[in-house]
Amino acid sequence: MNLPIANEAEMRRDLARMKQFATGLLLGMVCLFGVALALEEQYSWAAFVRAFAEAAMVGALADWFAVTALFRHPLNVPIPHTAIIRKNKDRIGASLGNFVQNNFLTPEVIAGKLETMDIPHRIASWLSAPENAEELAHRVTVVIPEFLNALKHDDVQRFLEENIATRVRALEVAPIAGNVLSAMTANNRHQFLLDEALKLAERVLNDNKDFIRRKIEAESPWYVPKFVDNRIYDTIISKAEQTLREVNLDTDHELRQKFNVAVQNFIYNLRHSDEYQEKIEALKEDLLENPVVRQYFSSLWADVKYRIIADAERPDSNIRQQIYGSLQSLSQALLHDEQVRNRINTWIRDILLSIIINRKSEITAIISDTVKKWDADTMSDRVELYIGRDLQFIRINGTLVGGMVGLLIYCVVWLVKHWK
Repeated sequence: MNLPIANEAEMRRDLARMKQFATGLLLGMVCLFGVALALEEQYSWAAFVRAFAEAAMVGALADWFAVTALFRHPLNVPIPHTAIIRKNKDRIGASLGNFVQNNFLTPEVIAGKLETMDIPHRIASWLSAPENAEELAHRVTVVIPEFLNALKHDDVQRFLEENIATRVRALEVAPIAGNVLSAMTANNRHQFLLDEALKLAERVLNDNKDFIRRKIEAESPWYVPKFVDNRIYDTIISKAEQTLREVNLDTDHELRQKFNVAVQNFIYNLRHSDEYQEKIEALKEDLLENPVVRQYFSSLWADVKYRIIADAERPDSNIRQQIYGSLQSLSQALLHDEQVRNRINTWIRDILLSIIINRKSEITAIISDTVKKWDADTMSDRVELYIGRDLQFIRINGTLVGGMVGLLIYCVVWLVKHWK
């Protein structure tokens, strides 16, 4: 119930001025009554003034009592049914909660209000201004390093290790690999790999002819003539080159067909062979337990965190630019796609209705529970601060209206007397 100091001081000054005015009006009626009473024997019109002032005093005092009784005991006298707000603080809080629940937290009221609010359009209109999107992107980027630094390194590292390893262990790698290879080999795409392998083999062969010659000479018995070694070398090289050329030029070559069969058998075994699946699972487990892999998990978070923070703190941050671009794209998409906005509005309305209706008892309990925690004197003072200025008009009106009614009654009585 705290107000800004400047606002509270101004409200107290306004309340004090209104109280002084209402009280001054009452004192004025007292003085007027005294003067009229003194002049009544000399001047007949003074009786009318006295009647007005007398009734005005009664009205002013009655309304003063009524207004004062709301907040405190008048003249500190504990008259029954006074200091109403102080004595009934908890009941007022409960009644206020019930009033809000029964009159504001109803499906009809909430749905009617939400239907008039095109929230996505308002957000999109605000974001469409480059300076707004830039400001929001900047604020989000500034928060990112603070958020990352607030996370405990050991907890994040353990989370990554446990969750990544758990998810990898839960995957059946062999069938997945089989499906991937099946997609890769569709329309004989795997032959491209064989073509590249043949080109590589040809390059390796050309680059290592001298090595092959030396190897043949080294492995050949001492009694074999050198021309025989040369003949063996020429035969091996020529046959290898011939075979590579034939396989490379002939799309239906026997080796290509064998390669097709081998690939298809491998894919089938990955999908259906228990033996293959066991081998793949064992390989997967070995990889997960490998110290290098575990060290990778350990350094993963630190590296990712460092890179994100370093980028976020740069004047030309890529993250900020990406956020800015995404916000601008989102705003334009929402502004130009009414169907999407309608779906979002429907979703927001359904969510808010569900939350508010299902939790309205808890929402209203906040009001009543909060009021219960307030100090009675403080609550009375604050309520008077908010509405006391307007209540002083009751005193002012009571003074003037009371005086007019008193004057009217006196005039009627005077007419009746003189009519006779």
